[in-house]
Amino acid sequence: MQVFELTEWGFLIALWVLTLAVFLLAVVFLPRLPRRRLINYAAQAVVMLLVSVLILTSVAAWLNRQNSWYTSWSDLTGGAATALPRQSYGAASPSRVAPQAITGQLTDLQKNPQDNPAFQDKISDAADHGQYFSVSLPGAESGQTYNVMVWLPKSYLHNSDQMYPVIMGFTGFPGSPQTYSKSLDYGHLIQRAVDEGRLRDSIFIVPDVMPGTYDSECVDGTIDQPRKKTPRAETFITKDVVPWVKENLRVGDNPQAWATTGYSAGGFCSAMLSLRHPDLFASGLVQSGYFTPDYTKGQRWNEPDDPRYDLPRIASTGTAHVNLHYFSSRDDPLSWPSLSAFRGHVSGETSLTVDSVASGGHRQDVWLPGMVKSLTWLGHSSPFFAPLPHTSRN
Repeated sequence: MQVFELTEWGFLIALWVLTLAVFLLAVVFLPRLPRRRLINYAAQAVVMLLVSVLILTSVAAWLNRQNSWYTSWSDLTGGAATALPRQSYGAASPSRVAPQAITGQLTDLQKNPQDNPAFQDKISDAADHGQYFSVSLPGAESGQTYNVMVWLPKSYLHNSDQMYPVIMGFTGFPGSPQTYSKSLDYGHLIQRAVDEGRLRDSIFIVPDVMPGTYDSECVDGTIDQPRKKTPRAETFITKDVVPWVKENLRVGDNPQAWATTGYSAGGFCSAMLSLRHPDLFASGLVQSGYFTPDYTKGQRWNEPDDPRYDLPRIASTGTAHVNLHYFSSRDDPLSWPSLSAFRGHVSGETSLTVDSVASGGHRQDVWLPGMVKSLTWLGHSSPFFAPLPHTSRN
């Protein structure tokens, strides 16, 4: 019955009633049994253990309802969902573009990153599979300081004249850059795409602009909240992080050599930054993201009708020369309705490519194959991410 579906109140209420009944059995009925035999104590211990299991199950069910990790029993028990046909909106998304080399003048510090004090001796020449490291970056323009995680491909230290495209990643909320470096290992996804001839070697950058319980939504805020700093995250990303990367790493200036990516709240960041700053980012990869800010209670930084972050309105102007790739399950109650409200507004020079699966909810198991698809799409649609002939492998 629908009322007892995994995310419905009927299932939660039934679970709570069962937990209460078993608890009362343990503390009221079993102690009243005649003859306090060992079997009675054993039965009481088993029932209390069952109560503990039911309490943990109730907590998990409540968190699942709040976060939509699994939206149905079939999501919980089934395997990977079947991919649905690709959809396109707005301008035609480029496919199989001719690769172009990234060129430019390089400084000595860019050529020799291990001698660069900006990296504080964090780079190791012993890394065989690429390397992650983090730096604390004080933002001169934003006036705010955040950590920035960097992943360098294994080839970066072996060719001091090679220049690289950049993928800038954003986490969900709550989230952490460690999701990218450990749970997902996005650097490995990039390397695998390179080894399979789907993508060029790329640098991966993750500004930690939503640390802990701080939900910046990557925006510049206009509303102050008690005991929370008003974010200047958009300025930090665009005017502090991007110039820092260009100054210290071997990257190009062409926006087609820069892409954003993000899951959940980070998906909003990815779409917003590319649509609002097409002069910096020509591609945006969105996994189960949304297209208007979804502020956490007590952290609403702007008015709901703030035109700066009304992405459907921006897309409808058609002036942003940006290619977006979106991936989600269609039963995701957070992201899919937002896409449905957004896609009809995409027009002009903006393109939107949508890949999806029928079910899967709002969770990492859905985002991971979406990230793989998006990297392949990026290697096909951007000339500066397309693999160069001498680096591709078939």
